Amino acid sequence: MAIEKTESQDILDRTRKSFGYQWREFKDISAEDENHFLNYIHPVEPSFFEGKVGLDAACGFGRHLFFSGRYGAKLAVGMDFSDAIISSKENTADIPNVRTVRGSAYDMPFRPGSFDYIYCISALHHMPDPEGAYRELLKFLKPGGSIFIWVCSKTRGRLNAMLEAVRGVTTKMPYGLLKALCLLAAVIDFGAFILPYRLLKWLPVINRLAPKRIKLYARFPFHTCYADWFDRLSAPIRFYYDRNDMEGWADRAGLENVEISPTALYGWRLYGEKAS
Repeated sequence: MAIEKTESQDILDRTRKSFGYQWREFKDISAEDENHFLNYIHPVEPSFFEGKVGLDAACGFGRHLFFSGRYGAKLAVGMDFSDAIISSKENTADIPNVRTVRGSAYDMPFRPGSFDYIYCISALHHMPDPEGAYRELLKFLKPGGSIFIWVCSKTRGRLNAMLEAVRGVTTKMPYGLLKALCLLAAVIDFGAFILPYRLLKWLPVINRLAPKRIKLYARFPFHTCYADWFDRLSAPIRFYYDRNDMEGWADRAGLENVEISPTALYGWRLYGEKAS
């Protein structure tokens, strides 16, 4: 599905530049990324990958590709259309069953029906036509193969609206200035909320009242919080979805054995299998 040289192509170009910068600057994989990956791909377990040929579409700096390769995939391929693919290659260089390649969901460098599984985590909602890109990915899945994705949730309507208002400014900033702003946001976030929770979570009242977001980031190092601030404020576009949207995607794609589930209030997981 080629994208014409229009506004959509301009968005893709800006997105490529944004994520290329982001994942060259923030390319460290942490041990906690493994649990995060497994949470994103529920109901899939590590044993699922054994002996399969799969694709990590929009693999970024390779944090998920790293684990799918380690879980025993026969071949785990990471694809990204930005310079993030350089970080992905560096981070998976010691895993012999992993390969990386430049490519886009709108211009896939593979033969149709090449993969036993395809996953795309936290990327489709940054594309000009997210469902169209999803349908393109399905062309490269074998009959009976599995696809699993994660997209942002529209559940937090007011918060999303506030974020989009801020992004109207930050997406136009020079990356160096935005990085400094995100460092400040991460320092405040970590110092005022995350570290105090780490120190006081043994208190029942603190553990009960702390937002799930704070509990999540308390598991990660500072650089993850910093990178995520940049991620949420830099990408040119960001769409939001609910269960009905995901059900529509699955129905229109003719998927079987579909499972749709939320990750708290911030995202939706969709798992399905291509009809045989």
